[in-house]
Amino acid sequence: MTAVGWIEDRWHELAHAGWGLWLVIGVWAVVMLGLAALIYTHRQIKQNRELRSEETRPHVAVFMEPHASDWHLIELVVRNFGETAAYDIQFSWINPPTVGQYENEQDGLVNVGELALPSTIPTLAPGQEWRTIWDSTLSRAEMGGSIESRFAGAVKYADRAASPEGQRRAVKGRHDYQTNVVLDWDDLQPVQRVELMTGHELAKRERNKLELLRSLLTYFHYASQETRTERYQSEIDGVRRATDAVKERLRSRQLEDPTDVRMRPFNSDAQYETETNGGRHHNEHV
Repeated sequence: MTAVGWIEDRWHELAHAGWGLWLVIGVWAVVMLGLAALIYTHRQIKQNRELRSEETRPHVAVFMEPHASDWHLIELVVRNFGETAAYDIQFSWINPPTVGQYENEQDGLVNVGELALPSTIPTLAPGQEWRTIWDSTLSRAEMGGSIESRFAGAVKYADRAASPEGQRRAVKGRHDYQTNVVLDWDDLQPVQRVELMTGHELAKRERNKLELLRSLLTYFHYASQETRTERYQSEIDGVRRATDAVKERLRSRQLEDPTDVRMRPFNSDAQYETETNGGRHHNEHV
């Protein structure tokens, strides 16, 4: 019997079957349809649960960020971007971040050591962060290739606290997570560009200095052509009076705000040198 013949025989049997057979077929069809619907619903519930769990779990990231007040200082930040708390945050580095030990600098040579990081951060609430000052872009630019710029590793954490110390039992429902980390100083804005972006006022001040110097040179050019001695003395006295006025203004500013400008004599003519309170902040390393 051919396959076509067999199919025709079965169809003939179904066409002339009684209501009992059709009832059985209908029941089995309902059962199969219900089973398919149950499987589909179970899968949807499982996917929704996994999606919800993924959305609400902790998400810890490690990245670099400029200091809020000193653009050249770069901070290392560990932040929980998730909706639930992260526990037992630990670092695992392929090559640990390094920093120049500027406090031990000798003869212009700076030793390089590991950045001090905690072995474990106990917990970070949603939106909470831990940060520390890492290094200065200016200092690392001066060191050039003598210090590494790219550091890879991972940060590991969990969504529930571990068992109390001394207990080895696993915490039910605790999940461990890991986020890969790549910190690259070369990805930061170049030092020269950041100086231009953040130093608008500094650039304006330098332009004013150049304008003052040009004016002084022009004044000297014309004043030096004077042939009368008394006029020379008059010009000299005028310059000295202007110098004394500037000195007095700087002294007054120092008295008003000693942290703004400090002045110290630097030669026997009692002239003064002004110094700003700038400087590197390497002692802020944690």
